[in-house]
Amino acid sequence: MRDRSTLGILWRRRVVVAAIFLIFVVFAGVLSKTLPKVYSASSTLIVVPNENAATFDAVQAAQVTARTYSDVVAAPAIAAQVARQLGGGASATSVGNAVSVNAVLETQLLRISAEDRSPAKAQRIANTYAATVIAYVHQYLGSTAGATVALAASATRPTSPARPKPTLYVLIAAILGLSVGVGAAFLLERLDTRLRSAEEVGERFSETILARMPRRGRTAESLNAFNEAFGLLRTNLRFASPNGKPLKLIAVTSARDGEGKTTCVAQMGASMAEVGSHVLMVEADFRRPMLQRQVMPGESAPLRPGLSSYLADGCALEDVVHSTGTENVELVPTGPLPPNPSAFLESPRIGPTLRELAERADLVLLDCPPLSAGADALTLAGQVDGVIVVVDLDRSNERAVRNVLNQLEGVHAPVLGFVLNRDRTAEFAYDYHYAGHSAR
Repeated sequence: MRDRSTLGILWRRRVVVAAIFLIFVVFAGVLSKTLPKVYSASSTLIVVPNENAATFDAVQAAQVTARTYSDVVAAPAIAAQVARQLGGGASATSVGNAVSVNAVLETQLLRISAEDRSPAKAQRIANTYAATVIAYVHQYLGSTAGATVALAASATRPTSPARPKPTLYVLIAAILGLSVGVGAAFLLERLDTRLRSAEEVGERFSETILARMPRRGRTAESLNAFNEAFGLLRTNLRFASPNGKPLKLIAVTSARDGEGKTTCVAQMGASMAEVGSHVLMVEADFRRPMLQRQVMPGESAPLRPGLSSYLADGCALEDVVHSTGTENVELVPTGPLPPNPSAFLESPRIGPTLRELAERADLVLLDCPPLSAGADALTLAGQVDGVIVVVDLDRSNERAVRNVLNQLEGVHAPVLGFVLNRDRTAEFAYDYHYAGHSAR
């Protein structure tokens, strides 16, 4: 069962989370390297009461005056005077944008900070501004404010830029990137309807899982698991009949092309033949016939006549049944491609033909086209004893499989269950069997 806990979701989507996190961090790092460096220098002024004694009330008044001066000192008139003293094309606007004045909380101090791309110019602006403020207050405000302003500390030349701050930017980007990544992980999890395991299929659908097919690898263990899975499918089909009668006609289909239905038919036939059953395979996928290649790889030319020949031309049934070279396994190929396969399969002869084929064998397996290819599979699904739906756990999603079931229900097709293809955990389900066999 898929772990739906927070940690389970994050682990499953770890690539997305990590990718978004790295994108944010790298972008912040690159941005901080490309931004111009800005230096900041600060000079400090002190508001001194005019009284000789620094009483508590006088100090309190000076603090209030300092807060008042912070607004006055930032006036455009002072910025204009500073610009004239600086020269070099400086303007009141450029000085006002470069300087900030703040009263230091609970003190009599005013801090004048100036920023510029040149550390020397930032120092000069801050000191010039401080000197201009002192002269302005002495000339215009000193006699009325009950306090004067003096220089507490001159600005020194900064040695490192105030901005950008790469460490801070990267830290903020890391927090944002992690947050966005986690959010994206949960969003993808909510939108993801893919089917990855037998447990998920069992949770979302009520149909029986007839077998779980592992990937067919090249190792002995992989091949054993693959063959054992079809042996289990053969056993399960004996009990899968909805009415208790032996299954004679079974159609195999899937939601989309490439999910493994043709391989399923070929391997099912071989597995049934191993226990002595006479199996007749019908290549009913006119649009993309692949069954002959699976069961007769040495026969490159399409076999003729085939199913379309019998339905259209009325040739003998024996002529369209071909030996595959494997004991107990015969094949009915498609024959020439009809102009409209869906309409062709709706021929009133298709039902009697399938029943005739069923009389010749213990089991007839129909390799039907996927339901996304048209109505071909639906036409045949209503004529058989049971339908097997192949679900590829690498490609299938809940919507596609549910659409298949709805279509089959619409024609009252008897669905036997699912065969799960490319189940990554299926091989481990047979480890005990192989271990015991090897031990013997």
